[in-house]
Amino acid sequence: MNFGGRIVILYLSFVALILTLVIMCYNQDVELVSTDYYSQELNFQKKINAINNEKGLTSSISHSLNGKQVILKIDSALVSNDFSGTVNFYRPSDSKKDIELKMDFKNNEQIINTDKLIHGAYKLQLTWVSNQKNYFKEEVIFIN
Repeated sequence: MNFGGRIVILYLSFVALILTLVIMCYNQDVELVSTDYYSQELNFQKKINAINNEKGLTSSISHSLNGKQVILKIDSALVSNDFSGTVNFYRPSDSKKDIELKMDFKNNEQIINTDKLIHGAYKLQLTWVSNQKNYFKEEVIFIN
């Protein structure tokens, strides 16, 4: 093979390599922390205020892991007529495995089955409103 043929083969190999890399980049799944990142950023001060409100409480919502259950306990002083909230199991490695539930305490306790959660680390994010004040609490839990 002559010198010109080798250059053509080298050039075509380079083009094939670049095309392969471009195709691999387009097929790569890119995830943001959340889909509504910018609207959350605009409300970030409200979240900071909710965190500070929770830290100012003498008793807050507590959690415990019991086998395949997460048990949330709330002090009766926190429950008011306007009480409402959500429990979010945030999976940092895969947003498709996030689960959000409504808070529904019975006798100051809520039991959540973790059957839908896979093994690994989650951030347990608790958001609630009581006495017209917003509260937010976040803790890392590990599901077996």
